[in-house]
Amino acid sequence: MACVINLLAQNAFPLPQIPETMRQPEERLTYLVNHFWDNYQFNDTTQVNQDLGEQGFADFINVLGYGNDELIENATKIFYDLAFTTSWGKNHYSQMINHYLDNPNSPLRNDVVYVHFLRNIRPYYANDAAARQRYTFKLTQTKKNLPGQPATDFSYTERNGQQGKLSNIQAKFTLLFFHDPDCENCKRIMPYAVAEDQLKRQDVAVLAIYADKDYDAWKKDVRTYPANWIDAYSPDGEITQKLLYYIPATPSFYLLDANKKVILKDAPLDTVIAFLQQN
Repeated sequence: MACVINLLAQNAFPLPQIPETMRQPEERLTYLVNHFWDNYQFNDTTQVNQDLGEQGFADFINVLGYGNDELIENATKIFYDLAFTTSWGKNHYSQMINHYLDNPNSPLRNDVVYVHFLRNIRPYYANDAAARQRYTFKLTQTKKNLPGQPATDFSYTERNGQQGKLSNIQAKFTLLFFHDPDCENCKRIMPYAVAEDQLKRQDVAVLAIYADKDYDAWKKDVRTYPANWIDAYSPDGEITQKLLYYIPATPSFYLLDANKKVILKDAPLDTVIAFLQQN
């Protein structure tokens, strides 16, 4: 945590000065996020200030990822109370939230943090039923299968017709690899995933699964996988049709522990590999 604060200090954003009497990392983190915006002028709409605010917001959501739910919840409310005081600010910063936390390609996307932003944004749209409905739906989806939660169980069918269930897979780690035959990123990442030694370990099961309902497209997409991989599809596209998992884009990786609790949700492949290397 200390190295993160030091990195933030190298940026131009006017961070609060953490009192020197605060020595414990948790104490310093709490002060930082609760006072993060003390020196920033939300009512300044100049482009220079907007750019500074965007840099600050990116740093803000990054550092929030180190906090617990109570800290994130409180810091999010403080942000809204400051940023949403004008219609301009409401529009500008809601777009920024979407860009960094809702965009599936954002390197800063963090659903644990996003849940708090979604929960606390809705009161600001009390007179906009469509927006409230949209944010409520996003909140419902984003809350699914968060780290620490049991992964939603589902059935799958392998290429040879054999059926199975996620809960019946026996392994120290299970990697859900949601992919799509028409996904260009999937085609690009697949060779690296197949060649990765960490994904060939005997204590790691990889379930490469097509979650949608175009069975014919999946059937034509024949690949050769390592022995510990399961090549399967979701019957009738149940995973997608019943919204069992929120998959805004593929490929999507979920790493589960032996008890099928989520360790990493929709994480980059590099993050998954790094975790397995350390465990």
